[in-house]
Amino acid sequence: MKIEPVVKIASPSSRLEVYPDGLESAACFCGDRQILSIRRIKTGNFDEASGLVEKLRRHLANDSLSAEVDSENVIPFGCEYRVRRHWNFAGDIVEFTDDISADNGGRITDLFLEEIVFCGQPDKVEYLLDGGEFRSVPAVGTVCETGKLPLLVRVIYADGSAAEFYSGDDFFRHNGAAAIAGASAEHRIYVDGEGVHWVRHVLITGEDTVVEKRPWRFKSLFAVLPPPVAGNCGENGGNIALAGCFAAPALHREFRNFVRKSTAKDLHLQLDGKFCCTDGSHISRPGRAVAHGMLGEVFDDYIWASGIAAKRGGSFTAQVSAPELVNSVICANLARPAGILEFIEPEEF
Repeated sequence: MKIEPVVKIASPSSRLEVYPDGLESAACFCGDRQILSIRRIKTGNFDEASGLVEKLRRHLANDSLSAEVDSENVIPFGCEYRVRRHWNFAGDIVEFTDDISADNGGRITDLFLEEIVFCGQPDKVEYLLDGGEFRSVPAVGTVCETGKLPLLVRVIYADGSAAEFYSGDDFFRHNGAAAIAGASAEHRIYVDGEGVHWVRHVLITGEDTVVEKRPWRFKSLFAVLPPPVAGNCGENGGNIALAGCFAAPALHREFRNFVRKSTAKDLHLQLDGKFCCTDGSHISRPGRAVAHGMLGEVFDDYIWASGIAAKRGGSFTAQVSAPELVNSVICANLARPAGILEFIEPEEF
């Protein structure tokens, strides 16, 4: 299988780069300025950066409004750990899925997810902890040390540009240590000369902790926004207003039926949503209280609806409202039509 030396995908206002090896698994840029660095996982005292590359391939959608990248790396130590990632890029938003497994009958008993670095020197850091209130603090020193899951972290720069990382929609997976007796997690957000670091130690166990033999999956979203921080939400020809958790199948069906039946060229969703919901039936766990978000679901349908609208010569936008999402970078980008993407060959860059 062909392994790309690097994948570079450019939108009109940002660029995603995915790397086969090295310290970073991916990076996000505004122009020539790096805004986000996505590092690599560590598990069983081994660092993915020391692993072997097995896959890095790319795919651009026919309408050029979205692009996907698949990567796979193996840590050839211990029981051999395998890290698969799927990246989805559209509208200056990136969704990526980690699938992490221990081969040869092993278990994952200690896990750092990718360290997130917001590059440069921002003015302030904003974050929302699970079960806590939204906080905005100066970007100085140690911002936060906690065993609770940060659901969302955002940084704002002096020129008005911003970046945001969202732990979702699967809050229950990112917070999986809480469901294991004797396990815990630690998150640290701190500022140094490189930028704002978020160290995500999502699974810590002791000798007597019993952990299932199973793979681990995590989904996340991140986005960058060049200055000024403002969404451009238009009142388009075909509008639908919905309320509730967008992860609910009924809301999905209502939205998709609207898009299919609408004769308007431009489409717009006004969603009065729930940032965190516990109705397990929304994620195929009926009768259970399972914490989950909805921004990933909105993003997936943003890609789908943008493709439908593009065939009609129009575009799609979404305005997502929730108290926790005021000034959200991801939501600001959802409120703008998806731009055309292109791959940049390494020799052309």
